[in-house]
Amino acid sequence: MYSPENTKGPFVPPNIIIPDDWGEARLILTDYFILMADAVNARELGLYMDASLDGAGDNLSETTTSQTWFKDGSINEFRYPLRTVVAITGGLLDHSAGVATQSQAHGIQMQAETRFTRIFGVATDPGATGINSAMTLPHPDADNVAHSIELSVDATNVNLRYGDDYSNFTVAYIVLEWVD
Repeated sequence: MYSPENTKGPFVPPNIIIPDDWGEARLILTDYFILMADAVNARELGLYMDASLDGAGDNLSETTTSQTWFKDGSINEFRYPLRTVVAITGGLLDHSAGVATQSQAHGIQMQAETRFTRIFGVATDPGATGINSAMTLPHPDADNVAHSIELSVDATNVNLRYGDDYSNFTVAYIVLEWVD
């Protein structure tokens, strides 16, 4: 049976019994505070900020994710990932005339040590009274591979490559997470 106590991640029990004896209570409270600190430090922050670019094209909305990533070649050094959201201006386009690439600047200042850890997104056809449809990006199309949407990132842009009319998906966001 699944329960938080059975997970391999940190979990803080919702209640503890504290003995009357201060010596025993101090040990139990110390263990409980260590569990709590581990659980709080292992959480992932869900702060997603739209990539606001300044006049020079630099991203002003990078936020830390609270994750820790290893540093290549070192078991004792860690890096803290950054996250930003790139809103695809105008949503997706009509590329039914042939495969084409749609690009949007991300404003990330690349370093020699920059490594992307996650790249994902979503596109939405908002409809008049509610959501008509939403799809993940990248978007695989099992019935027609030519209608799939490839998602990639280069030193300057987020790139969407596809060959279909997705112009009804007028809202699209790409989440980028990376370490320097």
